[in-house]
Amino acid sequence: MEAQTRTEFEGDTKAKASRSFLKDKLPLSGLREFWYPAVRASKVGEKPIAVKLVGDEIALYRDAGKVYAVHNRCPHRGLPMSMGKRNFPGTISCAYHGWTFDTKGACVAALNEGPCSRLPGRVSIRTYPVEERNGVVWVYMGAKAPRPIEDDVPAELLDPKAITYFHTEEWDFNWLPGLENLMDTHDLFVHRNSPFYFFKKIPAWAEVAAEVMPDGRGVSYSYSKVGPLQESYPNLGKWPKRVWWRRSKIGAPSGEYLTAQLRLPGITRVGFTTLMFVRYMVPIDDTHCRAFLFSTRRVSGFRAIGYRLYYHLWASWSLLNLFIGQDTVVFAAQDYDAPEQLAAADTGIVKWRRIIANHAAAERGDDSGKAKVSVLPKAGAN
Repeated sequence: MEAQTRTEFEGDTKAKASRSFLKDKLPLSGLREFWYPAVRASKVGEKPIAVKLVGDEIALYRDAGKVYAVHNRCPHRGLPMSMGKRNFPGTISCAYHGWTFDTKGACVAALNEGPCSRLPGRVSIRTYPVEERNGVVWVYMGAKAPRPIEDDVPAELLDPKAITYFHTEEWDFNWLPGLENLMDTHDLFVHRNSPFYFFKKIPAWAEVAAEVMPDGRGVSYSYSKVGPLQESYPNLGKWPKRVWWRRSKIGAPSGEYLTAQLRLPGITRVGFTTLMFVRYMVPIDDTHCRAFLFSTRRVSGFRAIGYRLYYHLWASWSLLNLFIGQDTVVFAAQDYDAPEQLAAADTGIVKWRRIIANHAAAERGDDSGKAKVSVLPKAGAN
């Protein structure tokens, strides 16, 4: 591992600075063959609404209580289907000329041409698989048959017995930077004085361990070694300058295990056995993304009351607002297209990019030149 790290990152500085470290192989508008959160379920009614995901505009509407999704452009003259009418049960009609489609996307009438129109059976509009779970509408954006939603979405977000809160934010930058920052040591600097960390014993430096997960669809992350609260740097002095007020240890609650993961298609999971914070990065297009920020816990009774108080009085603003707000300042200012000089602490970023690049190549049907990613065998496998 140590020798591999040296091979990856040492060498001529000028040559390394010009390397893109796989960025040229990453899909700027996102991976398509996955389930994505689209919108809060309560926002979808019988009147269609427009949402843009992974570069596609879709229209969502309810019929008989179930949510459906269609491409948001009528195949006739391109009017948004989100402007459409619900003239008949089980259908949606374009507001321009009345071309009418059933929930499977088949044209069943062209109202402007009358009942004898020859268009029904010859015209269709693209539809998307939809699931409604725990107050969220999920849409499968791929062209292939969808895999079970449980294969893509973290179990805690689908658990009907979990108490789950979330809100969404739209950010004016690409989805990729919003994920990669988990795989480094930025929190020692960006978040050092956040309310969430203010009294914590934050080390001056740390070394990173990042491993590809057994299924090959994510990277787990941890600090393999941490420095003291205050460190002396040659010819510079001590940093941080003051640490006297930091008295609280960082660690998992008793009997619980810390989790820090990046998973496809764009999921950050950070938390413990019963409490998880999930950031779901949904690409809108090449330069915009939508972040679904979840906090979820599976508890009952008095512990449920305690969690609700914890979320509303503390986590909702200190972590999901101010803490992540510090990240968005960095994301918005970062030039993601600039040449990079990565270091040993960035090994997790390279592993993560390899996973994305490989899945992007598979979606294009291009298996040549794939970056190698180690996939661990399942327990008990020969």
